[in-house]
Amino acid sequence: FSMGIANSRSWRVWEFNSQSIAVMYIGLWETYYVETFNVTGLNLNVSVSAKLNASWGIPDEIYYGQDLLLLANFLAPVALVFSTLAVWASWTRSPYPLFFRSCYNTAAVHLFLSCFCLTLTVAWNFIVDLFGQTTLEFPQKFPVSKEMISSKRISYVLPLGVLACIFSLVGAIIFVMDSCAMEEEKEEEPKLLMPMGVSEA
Repeated sequence: FSMGIANSRSWRVWEFNSQSIAVMYIGLWETYYVETFNVTGLNLNVSVSAKLNASWGIPDEIYYGQDLLLLANFLAPVALVFSTLAVWASWTRSPYPLFFRSCYNTAAVHLFLSCFCLTLTVAWNFIVDLFGQTTLEFPQKFPVSKEMISSKRISYVLPLGVLACIFSLVGAIIFVMDSCAMEEEKEEEPKLLMPMGVSEA
C-alpha cells in the first residue's frame, strides 16, 4: 500500500476556473494535468506530467512527506523479513524462543514506525490542503494560479492511507501479542518442571 501511495499523483486534486487547465493532480513528486490549446479554432488537449522541481514552491508537508514515505517504505520490508524469519523458525521447531521474541519485537517496532510515518504524512498533507492554507506555489508563467482554484477533491489516497496505517498497526499488535505469549510460556516452564523434580526426590 505505502509504495502505491508514495507513487500516487492524486494527493491533491484541484479544479480551476480556467479554459486551459480544468483539473490538476498533484503528488509528492510530480503533477499531472491536461492542458487545452486553441490552435486555429480547434481545441487541442495535451497531457502533461511535470516533476516538482526547484521552480515550484514546495511546502513543508510535501518536502518532509517525501522523506517520511521513503522511510516507511524502507521499514515495512524490514518488518516483513524479521516476521518471515520468526515464522520459518517456528515451522522448523527450532528451540530458540529468544530468537522468536527478538524477531517479533523487531518486526513490531518497524511496523509501528512505518505506521507513524505514513499516518503523519497522510494526515499532514490532507489537513493542510483541505482545512489550511497550503504554501504550494506554481512556477512562473504557469497557465493557472492558486487564485483560480474553484474546488478541491478528496482522492483515494486518504482512505488508502488510512487502510495502510490500520494494517501496519494491526500487524504490529499481533507481533507484540505473540512476543508476550512466548514470554508467558517461558515463565510457566519452570513451574511445570518444579513438581516433577519434587516427586522424583
